[in-house]
Amino acid sequence: MANKTELNGLRRSRVARGLSQTALARQAGISRQALSAIESGTYQPGVAVALKLAHELGETVEGLFGKEEAQLERLAASWAGTRAPARASAAGRQRVALARVGGRLVALPQAAAALRLAPAGGMLERSTQSRAEVAALHSREEIGATLLVAGCDPAVSIFADWLTRRRAPASVAAIPIGSANALAALAAGRVHAAGIHLRDPRSGEYNLAAVRRAPGHRRLVIVNFARWELGLATRTGNPMQIRGFADLARPRLRIVNRERGSGARAALDEEFATLGLKSARVEGYGRELGGHLEVAAALAAGEADAGVTIRVAANAYGLDFIALREERYDFVIAETELDSPPVKAMLDALNSRRFALELHELCAYDTRETGRMLAHVH
Repeated sequence: MANKTELNGLRRSRVARGLSQTALARQAGISRQALSAIESGTYQPGVAVALKLAHELGETVEGLFGKEEAQLERLAASWAGTRAPARASAAGRQRVALARVGGRLVALPQAAAALRLAPAGGMLERSTQSRAEVAALHSREEIGATLLVAGCDPAVSIFADWLTRRRAPASVAAIPIGSANALAALAAGRVHAAGIHLRDPRSGEYNLAAVRRAPGHRRLVIVNFARWELGLATRTGNPMQIRGFADLARPRLRIVNRERGSGARAALDEEFATLGLKSARVEGYGRELGGHLEVAAALAAGEADAGVTIRVAANAYGLDFIALREERYDFVIAETELDSPPVKAMLDALNSRRFALELHELCAYDTRETGRMLAHVH
């Protein structure tokens, strides 16, 4: 139960906007008595109510109901890596592993991205078109605490690490698929959350139009994760002297692509349509990879000259990057799942200023709106 001092943030925000308890309660779909109890600290709201109140007041949940220090501690450690440059952006700084060995704080260089064997909750034994029989590796309790997140953001590993370190009552199982497929999986009730970055070409707005078109009749909420830069990555040093998308049709220039329905593929197709460029003229257009890091890895390996991805993926592999636009990456969640333990743990993390700071430091994402509920879609 949050204390009264913390909950007074709700009252301060309401009064600052000139709203009475009756008016705010009506907007949030709760009784005035319930709002009064929340403000006095005698009642703790559920996740759905807390999100709704935050949305109506233009705040994050943590901004209304909690406080957390969001400042990095500076430490002196033993180091055997290369000397850090005098000035480096957050994205360009060296990641390190930190631990105490023999009582001494040690920092070791750590790769920004690496291939690893993925853990699993079970093994498939047999299946039909719609049913599966599996041998469970996780206990029933572990399965109940698993958060299924579909999407293409490589920072999901950072999110999973945060939950583990905070001993949250949830673990993350990431399903790496493009935005449209992630949204379809959510609409079918197969995942807890779908991460999407789908731009409406007509309005330029992100995600709302796509969520409104999602099949089914589920009530959905859109919660911001971060803003990032999408653009054209090239091999280190840009040896083909690529200046923009028009150059991709040049002879002997190879690209790698993303699958149909992904935000990166949609951005590439939009640029081609604007330029009047036929995809058949572009070598490698039909080679589809499953994620932003996969695109960057293919370029770093010399398998292609360019590909659409996000800046953090290009930085992880030391590639050159030509920014196209800033995008908003949101999580879409069914309202019926908001009070489930895995989703509550997810929203607690997204509403932590400390998590937002870590995400910004590691990925150079814009996290000023992380955790903010942007819309209810019915």
